[in-house]
Amino acid sequence: MKIDGHTHTHYCPHGSGDNVELMIQKAIELDFDEYHITEHSPIPSSFKSRLQPMEVIDTLAMNEREVDGYVKEMIALKGKYKDRITVKVGFELDYLPMDTEWTKHFLHEYGKYCDTGLLSVHFLEGLDGWRCIDYQAEDTLDGLVNYYGRVEDFQLAYYEIVKQSILVDLGQYKPKRIGHMTLCNKFKQFLQCEETKVIKENQIDILHLIKQEQYELDVNTAGLFKPYCGETYPPIDVIEYARQLRIPLVYGSDSHGVKDIGRGYEMVNLV
Repeated sequence: MKIDGHTHTHYCPHGSGDNVELMIQKAIELDFDEYHITEHSPIPSSFKSRLQPMEVIDTLAMNEREVDGYVKEMIALKGKYKDRITVKVGFELDYLPMDTEWTKHFLHEYGKYCDTGLLSVHFLEGLDGWRCIDYQAEDTLDGLVNYYGRVEDFQLAYYEIVKQSILVDLGQYKPKRIGHMTLCNKFKQFLQCEETKVIKENQIDILHLIKQEQYELDVNTAGLFKPYCGETYPPIDVIEYARQLRIPLVYGSDSHGVKDIGRGYEMVNLV
């Protein structure tokens, strides 16, 4: 079965603005059997007050006031295209260690409408507050790598939060697929990241936690098309280890526009 398990919509403020219906139609053209709509869930105001730099705040996710409209619109499209493709609807939910109660409340309210979802880490504590790890290469260097002292220490801090996200209790509607587990490598060429022994050990530890909790893994091809990355999230050797552990692997284009649908699918053999 050909599935795209990670896509975004016109509700995403840092996306292309392409209407999700055009993206669904493109997925049908490419013979996908399932198309998962996983828009970024809102960021709570309590967390926004801790974010740096300020200009990133309004680019991250839809406003809380838009969620009802998003859910209704996506469920309507699910019904409209049910005879041509299976559309699933949910969120890419951020794990925010200091805001788990807000997250539980959000999932309690909206989880019953969802039949897919991802749990991801985009933020890490850094200089003057929390930082978006995939915003800009220079910001990641100044606000995170220099804050931790070494690239490896930045990566290890990220992986620690990913581990926490897998184990945290977020209630019955917690997403069961871990999104782009090596997103800290988005700027790996700019930051001169090296896959050291301790980094590999942490990646393997994450896979064993995913296996333990019976979760799925997002095989995300977006990194292949990022100028400082050039690899999948996670990279192929990690994907192969996950396969050995019999972790369910789900391709994700992480599409933010029509042109992204199906990108890199042929490079990750998940059949």
